[in-house]
Amino acid sequence: MTELVDAKARDRILSDYETTFFVEAAAGTGKTTVLVGRIVGLIRSGKGTLARIVAVTFTEKAAGEMKLRLRLELEKARLHAGPAERNRLDKALEELELAHIGTIHAFCGDLLGERPVEAGIDPAFKMLDDAAAEAIADQTFERWLQRILADPPEGPRRILRRRSGGEPPHEQLRMAMHALCNHRDFAQAWRRDAFDRQKAIDVLLDELAEVGELASLSSWTDDYLARNLAEIASFVREATRLEAVRGRDYDGLEADLRDLATNRRRFKGWDHKGAPRTTFGRLSRDEVLARRDGVRTKLKAFVASSDADLAPLVHDALQEAIVDYESLKSKTGSLDFLDLLIKMRNLVRNDEKVRKELQGRFSHFFVDEFQDTDPLQAEILMLLAADDHAVTDWRAVEPCPESCSWSVIRSSPSIGFDARTSRCTQKSRGSCSAQALNCFI
Repeated sequence: MTELVDAKARDRILSDYETTFFVEAAAGTGKTTVLVGRIVGLIRSGKGTLARIVAVTFTEKAAGEMKLRLRLELEKARLHAGPAERNRLDKALEELELAHIGTIHAFCGDLLGERPVEAGIDPAFKMLDDAAAEAIADQTFERWLQRILADPPEGPRRILRRRSGGEPPHEQLRMAMHALCNHRDFAQAWRRDAFDRQKAIDVLLDELAEVGELASLSSWTDDYLARNLAEIASFVREATRLEAVRGRDYDGLEADLRDLATNRRRFKGWDHKGAPRTTFGRLSRDEVLARRDGVRTKLKAFVASSDADLAPLVHDALQEAIVDYESLKSKTGSLDFLDLLIKMRNLVRNDEKVRKELQGRFSHFFVDEFQDTDPLQAEILMLLAADDHAVTDWRAVEPCPESCSWSVIRSSPSIGFDARTSRCTQKSRGSCSAQALNCFI
C-alpha cells in the first residue's frame, strides 16, 4: 500500500507531545481523528489524564461524536497495551462520561456551577435558550420603546421616520437591540465621526433638483432616461413641498433620500440609460447620464455616511433597554449563553485564587474548529492555560514555552496535512502551562 505523502506529519502530531504544531488540512482529511488520537496518546503515555483534559467543540452534536470516537479509540488502544498503559486507559474510560468534552458554553456553565458565589450569580441559576432570551429581550424592548416614544433620542427618532418598505422602523430598532445584546462584552461607546448631516442634505437636494430639471429638455419624452429624470424631479418637489409652512424637515428628508437610494420597487429608473440618440438641449445622452450617475453615487455615499452617523446614537440609546434586560434576567436568576462566557471570563481574570486553582486543575486544552472561537472565548482559554498566575491580560500570554505543546489545525484547500513546528527554548512570563493548549482548526 502506498504511504500517504503527509504520513510523517501525521505521525509527529500523534506522537510528539513536546512540540508546537501548526497544521493545515482540507475538510475530510481527518483533523478530528488526529485530535482524538493525540488525546489517546497523552493518556496512554502517562503525560496526561482525562480528568485534566478539556476538549472544546463548536456544537453539542460534535461533542457527542467526539466522545463516541474517543471511547472507541480508548477501547481499541487497550487491546495492545501493557499493564501500566491499560490501567491508564481503563481509568480514562471510567472518567469519560464526566469528562470536559463539549462546547465552551457547557464548560463555562459547569465551572460557574461549582463557584456561583465567587462568580456573583444565583447558585440555582437557570439557563435561557435562545428563544427564552429573545422573549425577555423583546419584553424589555417594548417597555423601553413606550417610554421614549413621547420624546425619542436622536438615534431612535431618525430610525422611526424611515419608511416601512422592508422591516418596519420599530422592528429595525428591535433587531438592533438583539444584536447589541449578543455583543454585551464590548461595552465601550461607539465612535461618532464628524458629519454635517444638514449641509449634506442641502447639497444633495440641490444636485438632485438640477438633474431632475433636465427631463424637460429631452428630445423624446418617453425616453427611459428622461422618465428617470422626471421621477427624480417629482421626488424633490414632493419632499420639499411643505417647507414654506414648517421649514426643512431633516429627519424626514434623510429617510426620503435613503428610500430614493434603496427602494427599487418605488424608484425603478436608476439603471435606465435611455436611447443613444436622445438629447437634452445642448447635452448629449452620455453627458446627462454621467451627471445622473454622479448624483446617484453621491446619494449612496450620503446613505452610508448617515447610517454610520446613526449607529453610535442608536447604540447609546439602546443601552437603557439592555440594562433592563440584564436586570430582568438577574431578578429571575437566569443566564443567557453570553452570560456564561462573560461571567467565566470575569471570574478567571479577576479572582487570582480561582484562576490559580483552575490552572493547576487542567493540564491540556484541545480546541476543535478554532477559527470559530471569538476573542472572549480565546481570552478564557488563554488565561486558563497560562502558567503565570499573576497574568490577567490574555494578550500577554505567550503560547509556546519550553514543553508547551500546541497543535493548530485549520482547514485548507490542500489535500493533505501540512505540519509546521515551533519549539521554544525557554519559558517566559505569561506563557502557557506545559503542554497546555492544543488548537484544532
